[in-house]
Amino acid sequence: PEDQLPCYLTHTNPRVGEIVLDSLHLNSHVKETTRGPRYCPSIESKVLRFPNRLHQIWLEPEGLDSDLIYPQGLSMTLPVELQEKMITCIRGLENAKMVQPGYGVQYDYLDPRQIGPSLETHLVQRLFFAGQINGTTGYEEAAAQGVVAGINASLRVRYKPPFVISRTEGYVGVLIDDLTTLGTTEPYRMFTSRAEFRLSLRPDNADSRLTFRGYEEAGCVSQQRYERASWMKSSLEEGISVLKSIEFSSSKWKKLIPEASMSIAKSQPLSALDVLKYEEVDMERLAKAVPEPLKKYATCTQLAERLKIEEIKEVQRDEALQLPKDLDYLTLRDVSLSAEVREKLHFSRPQTIGAASRIPGVTPAAIVNLLRFVKTTQQRQVALNGLPETD
Repeated sequence: PEDQLPCYLTHTNPRVGEIVLDSLHLNSHVKETTRGPRYCPSIESKVLRFPNRLHQIWLEPEGLDSDLIYPQGLSMTLPVELQEKMITCIRGLENAKMVQPGYGVQYDYLDPRQIGPSLETHLVQRLFFAGQINGTTGYEEAAAQGVVAGINASLRVRYKPPFVISRTEGYVGVLIDDLTTLGTTEPYRMFTSRAEFRLSLRPDNADSRLTFRGYEEAGCVSQQRYERASWMKSSLEEGISVLKSIEFSSSKWKKLIPEASMSIAKSQPLSALDVLKYEEVDMERLAKAVPEPLKKYATCTQLAERLKIEEIKEVQRDEALQLPKDLDYLTLRDVSLSAEVREKLHFSRPQTIGAASRIPGVTPAAIVNLLRFVKTTQQRQVALNGLPETD
């Protein structure tokens, strides 16, 4: 966007630490009698946990037409007069005026292991819990639970089966399963690292994961949205079938799409779906190389993008696939991996495809390419082992 304003960076100083330490007796929030949020700590908590350090404070404009500045990293629960004193001793804020003091909210929660996956309590029928009462923190976490609890409350009074989202279907399913089976000892936040199938839990395929269930089981999806999802599903199935049916030799594909980093030494023919896995190839390039019958799949941007990333589904089925211990990622041939990805794999030496997918900087496309390489190598080895011995 063109309309943007700069943010500015400043830091705390020893005087900030002195104000915090001198006023601990006035602040019940940092007496460590409760487990506070780990991910958005107050300045008091940071001073206590990391003494003798300077802490960043980002000065963020509240809006294009506002002179309000939000000091990100300076949340606190000190008395108002001490908050004003602290602000004016920070470099760049000497003349700042405080409009709204910081505050903290302490809340209790009920052990989420006493509720089921529909968020209905075990002890009291038709009572559903959602949000902070279950031990979570964050707007999105509360909203997601509220949607599930609302759907199931509606189904419950109509004597219909509960609507339960599994860990493989959505992040809200991971959140609810974690809470109801493991409980929590600190404010719970939803992270991608908590989901085993995060490669397949993407915004672009939410329709295929949940729209049909939402329409048929929960009644919370409109007819228009259901029809759109149905069209996308049938188009994807048709498109994948067509892509699989188009096969050429690697040398011919290289002539048709020179920018594709494929090896022409491959003896077996490649399908258009195989070619689409290369990072340099998208549906638009593929349709230019083979106009008929691929042209119609490239005109719809959303469909073209979905066809490109459908290959990632393969990773979900093979997360536990063992990677050969002697793989030399730096010199590996017949697999399309960037230099950066090769270095990360070389230094991390992951044991499985799933472990490789969790290395920061290793792209989903690289994982798909690596998976294909390992499976092809294994198939060749099996074929060689099955050949009869000759004298």
